[in-house]
Amino acid sequence: MPPLTEKLTGKLTGHRIKFRQLSFPVSIGVLPHEREGQQQLLIDLEIELRPDLPDPQEDVALILNYDNIRTQIVELAQARHYNLLESLARELLGIFDKEDAITRVRLSVQKPDVYADCIAVGYEVDYVTKN
Repeated sequence: MPPLTEKLTGKLTGHRIKFRQLSFPVSIGVLPHEREGQQQLLIDLEIELRPDLPDPQEDVALILNYDNIRTQIVELAQARHYNLLESLARELLGIFDKEDAITRVRLSVQKPDVYADCIAVGYEVDYVTKN
């Protein structure tokens, strides 16, 4: 099979995977009414990949499986009750340490239903992996 694109002559300096407004219910919060049921959670995520990764040439085995990342996020966030967004966010960061292709993550976790006059309240963290 011929290459899909001609050989690039420039240098790839960065590439990333982004999740925008991943939304699902979780058990989170310290107030009594927050412990009565689940609340909607919104996640924005930017995953910076190593710039030296090979061109995948349509080979799915050579890319970061973002479906797997999404599944891990949802399963971990729904596995137990969290008091704080900050605690949940820091626990989610452990997912990215397992992936050699990832160098940096920006993760935002938000609760959209806290205030009537605010779209969402959240916590954002930047994280550099050891990769």
